[in-house]
Amino acid sequence: GPWGRPDMAYFKFTERILAGRPIDIYNHGQMERDFTYIDDLVEAIVRLCDVPPIRGSLRTVSTDSSSPAAPYRIVNIGGRHPVKLLDFVAEIERATARKAIRNYMGMQPGDVLRTEASTDFIDALIGYRPATPLSLGLGEFVRWYRAYYRA
Repeated sequence: GPWGRPDMAYFKFTERILAGRPIDIYNHGQMERDFTYIDDLVEAIVRLCDVPPIRGSLRTVSTDSSSPAAPYRIVNIGGRHPVKLLDFVAEIERATARKAIRNYMGMQPGDVLRTEASTDFIDALIGYRPATPLSLGLGEFVRWYRAYYRA
């Protein structure tokens, strides 16, 4: 669907909670993830269009990924607000008005306990940091999901 891949946690959790199926919660929920709402991504990309990289320019900050030889750069667009996995599940429960059947599991090999976007570079470039609250973003996703899948 237009809101993301069906293998993303918010998609899988919403699908399973609405269907009354269990969700797998790894590391017994002791993890944190940094989420970014799509409207915030679009806003950042639009603003970045006004500051194209200039070949040979000096680096803005130490995390500047601009190439001195090519007209491109890589910019991390993120909220910089990691959310506890169990709080994330609770927000989806609130948005769906249903309780999840929780299947607590151990840590997956190769997974990490916490993700957090580094926003120093985007702050230096455009002075913008995504700020849509998780509750609003997940509420909008669940609204879309229910309409799209008639769930």
